[in-house]
Amino acid sequence: MREFTDRGVTLRWSEAINANGLNRVLIEAGPAVSSHDTVRLICSENGGPERAIRGWPLSRDAQTGFQQFAAILPTVKQEKSLSWRPVLTSAGREFDPGFENAPEAAPPEPKKPSAQSLGLEHVAKFTVPFESNFHPSGETPDGVWLHFTIKEGGVVEGPNLKGTIEPVGGDWMRVRPDGVGLLHARALINPATGGAPIFFEDTGVCDFGPDGYAALSKGNLPTSAPVRLAPRYLTSNPNFTWMNRVQGFGIGEASLLDITLHFDVYSAKGTSDA
Repeated sequence: MREFTDRGVTLRWSEAINANGLNRVLIEAGPAVSSHDTVRLICSENGGPERAIRGWPLSRDAQTGFQQFAAILPTVKQEKSLSWRPVLTSAGREFDPGFENAPEAAPPEPKKPSAQSLGLEHVAKFTVPFESNFHPSGETPDGVWLHFTIKEGGVVEGPNLKGTIEPVGGDWMRVRPDGVGLLHARALINPATGGAPIFFEDTGVCDFGPDGYAALSKGNLPTSAPVRLAPRYLTSNPNFTWMNRVQGFGIGEASLLDITLHFDVYSAKGTSDA
C-alpha cells in the first residue's frame, strides 16, 4: 500500500482492484480519524482538470485505530490514463498527499470479441445450363473476359423454393492470370407456384487451375472447375419476400463439358453473444 503522513495523521491506500468491470480502491486513515470524516478521490484523466469522487466509510480496525474507506474510480476509455489520490478531511483540516503521490489506475480490461456462431440452412439446389458459345475476349489488359448466356432447362429445387430459370441473363466472367475466374451472374427464377419472378445475382470465384488462363485465352475450357458463390435475391412475390433478406453462400461445380453450373445455396444465419 502507498502511505502519506502529515501532522500526525497517516493515509494508506491500495492500488485499484478491478472487480466486475469496476476499479475499487481501499483507504485507511488514522489513528485519530472517525467515520464522520470524509475521504475524496481527486482524479485527473490524461493530466486534465481534476474532479472529486466521494468515498464511503467502512469498518475501523480495533487494533490500529485506523478508519477504513472505499471508493470507485471513474471509468475511462482504454486509450486514456487516470491519475488519482485520496484526500482526507478531518476536524476541519485537509490532508492531501499531493500530485506526486497520485498513482495511475489500472487500465480497463480490453473487451473480448463476442463469440459468433454460424448456422447454414439449405435454400435450394440450382442447375443452370449455358449456351456453348461463351464468347471469349482473348487477352486484355484486365484478363480474359467470357460471357456465358443462360439457355432453357435451368431448374431450382429446394424445401421452400421450386421453379425454373428463365433463358435470359447470363454470366460475365473475368479470368485472372492465375486461373481464377471472377464471375458476375444475373438471372430470373420462375416459381412453380406462380406469381412474380425472383431476380438473383451471383458473385464469386471459379478456379480454372494454374493453366486455366493460358487455355481460356485460346478459347479452351477444362472439363470442370469448382465454384464458390455469394448470391442475393430480390422479388415482389408475396410468397418469397423472405428471400429479400437472404445472404446466400453457394458451393458447387461448373461442368464445362456441357457448360452447366451445379451449386447448392445456403442461407448464413449468424448469432452473437454480444
